[in-house]
Amino acid sequence: MSDQDARELRRGRIKRMLSPKSAVFIGGAAMIPAIEYCRARGFQGEIFVVNPRRNELAGVKCVPTISELPIDPDVAFLAVPRDGLIGVVRELASIGAGGAICNTSGFSEMHGGEESQRQLVEAAGEMPIIGPNCPGVANFADRACFMMDHFGDQDVGGCVALISNGGSYLSDLGCADRSIPIAYSIGLGNQAMLSVADLMDVVLDDPRVKAINLYLESIREVSVLSAAALKAARKNIPVVVIKGGRTTAGQRATQSHTASLAGDDVVASALFRRLGFVEVGTPLEALETLKMLVYAPSVKGRRTAYVTSSGTYAVLGSDVSEFNGLDLQPPSAEAAAETEKYLPPFIHPANPLDISSAQNEGYDHNLDLYRAYLSDQPDMALMVMCFPPEKGWDPITWQTTTAAFAKAAAEREIPAAFVNTVPELLPKADREKMIADGLVPLQSLEDGIRAVSNAMRASELAEELARKSDDEILIEPRLTGQVEPMSLDEAEAKAELAIHGVSVPRNIVVQPETRVSLEELQFPVVVKALSSELAHKSELGGVALKIQSAEEVWQIVRLMAAKLKQTAPHIDIQHFLVEEMVRDGVGELLVGIRHVDGIGLALTVGFGGTEAELLRDTKTVLLPASSDTISEAIQSLRLYPLLSGWRGRIAGDVEAAVSAIKKMSDWAISLGEAFVEAEINPLIVRPKGVVAVDAVTRLSKKAAPTQREQLLA
Repeated sequence: MSDQDARELRRGRIKRMLSPKSAVFIGGAAMIPAIEYCRARGFQGEIFVVNPRRNELAGVKCVPTISELPIDPDVAFLAVPRDGLIGVVRELASIGAGGAICNTSGFSEMHGGEESQRQLVEAAGEMPIIGPNCPGVANFADRACFMMDHFGDQDVGGCVALISNGGSYLSDLGCADRSIPIAYSIGLGNQAMLSVADLMDVVLDDPRVKAINLYLESIREVSVLSAAALKAARKNIPVVVIKGGRTTAGQRATQSHTASLAGDDVVASALFRRLGFVEVGTPLEALETLKMLVYAPSVKGRRTAYVTSSGTYAVLGSDVSEFNGLDLQPPSAEAAAETEKYLPPFIHPANPLDISSAQNEGYDHNLDLYRAYLSDQPDMALMVMCFPPEKGWDPITWQTTTAAFAKAAAEREIPAAFVNTVPELLPKADREKMIADGLVPLQSLEDGIRAVSNAMRASELAEELARKSDDEILIEPRLTGQVEPMSLDEAEAKAELAIHGVSVPRNIVVQPETRVSLEELQFPVVVKALSSELAHKSELGGVALKIQSAEEVWQIVRLMAAKLKQTAPHIDIQHFLVEEMVRDGVGELLVGIRHVDGIGLALTVGFGGTEAELLRDTKTVLLPASSDTISEAIQSLRLYPLLSGWRGRIAGDVEAAVSAIKKMSDWAISLGEAFVEAEINPLIVRPKGVVAVDAVTRLSKKAAPTQREQLLA
């Protein structure tokens, strides 16, 4: 069987698990809530329970053993003791069960559980398993719910798929009173066999799914995830993602600035951008964003017409809006003149627009007001208010003005949302009326406005991915695991860059006691100590600048050698690099590429030099990356104007910088598993051309034991 045939067979079995006609629960009394939840959600298929010591569980007659089941179940929910799980999985696989959901814990999430998890996967064979240590799976759209406990009351009209490492995230979102239409709630636990990417790929085949939300505590099978992302992009299905368990690159030893400037969290964000995922920070932001994505038409720009009935919400809301990138342009003269006809005499048209007491003027008056205000045809219509609490003011004026706002926006085919500033004060009945009217009911001032911005971001990402080829989205599989690196010294690293087309200064390698001619160099020059073990050499006295003569070079080399014996006595330094200084630089860039375990190669560009970590002006993208993507990364830097002729400065050759970075990237890719990390800091950008002034390269000893010899040959 080919790999493709095996994948299709597994996809078919996963679909059988998600939409089963029969199910078996295996375990003890702890499963009673799961069985009752399955029934309460309306499962129409056959239910069996396997338990050798009980006659019934939750009203279902027990079957003593798996072999006595009258059918091969489409899905099995397992909550058995850890020691017995592997045997149960092996027996289910032998009878042809569709798949198993393993709620049992005590595997790779615990120290020493990795081997047991490996044995579990081996026992499953071709039978797919979800988990272990997972809460379960709920397909609300088909009333097939197999969860360890209550994960929300959802109807069959859902269109959002939640896929998560953990169960609490699913429970919180599923039980939230937020009018979120959930079709699938899938908890994967340890992902021993099936990953988030596998399940995402399958649910994308369901035409009812209109948006996907991923909660990731780890990122596995990036190549499969990228294929699923490509599928989502081509189907125009947005993906909202939260990454938990972020770490920093400062936890690993490194010889470069790149890892500290582009830690694992930055690389994860770069991955999500490449895949077109909308990244959010909290579950509630995810909820509100999903509502925007499934209830509103695509928002094609950021020009927003903002309406409120409070000066406070005008001020606070405009702050939040502008911080999140909403464009609050003032109304045109024509729109302002028409709008003013319907405002109290003490209110003037603006954006945000405080309608004040006009809210009380009835439906027709409000409709005319909003028709006038939206006549500039903005990209987004946004209303920010707060419904009164129960037993407070009569909500009729809020209901009237929101209905008029929805009608005016619908007439002009403008996406529209209502933000209730206090989340719990927007009644369900009013949310449902807004949804029916085409007005998205958002809850919480900050989360609601961020959701609007995220919907705009989703459209921007979709347009970006539509312009990209499949190869610019997909990521090739790459081996993972710890590597033992070896470092090249600066001369060796620069020689390798030069071979691959990156310009470096003219230089000569010398020894303190062996004089060679320096006539081919133009002064001034710089002297640097050479050693693959010497990191940040300027801080140890291993760099001298602006040397004007050959005689001074030899004096500096001898003095530097003597000093380094004191500052770095553990390093045997015998060689020194003498190279020409670059005197016409316009700006300095840091260019770093490193292998990130489980993801691949990450390229970081930023403003460089010794102040790189202080400036922290960087952009990270994943490789391979096109020249256009590299150019966009450079132009996104805050200090980019310093390279492009800001205030009469000489412009730098950015095109040459892009070319050099592309060549460096292609070289890193070509090394395959041998590559660990490389950095140029700085890459000096000149009026014409660029030059790599300092370089670091590290390779894997295991993957390329002779790589260094090949480079130096």
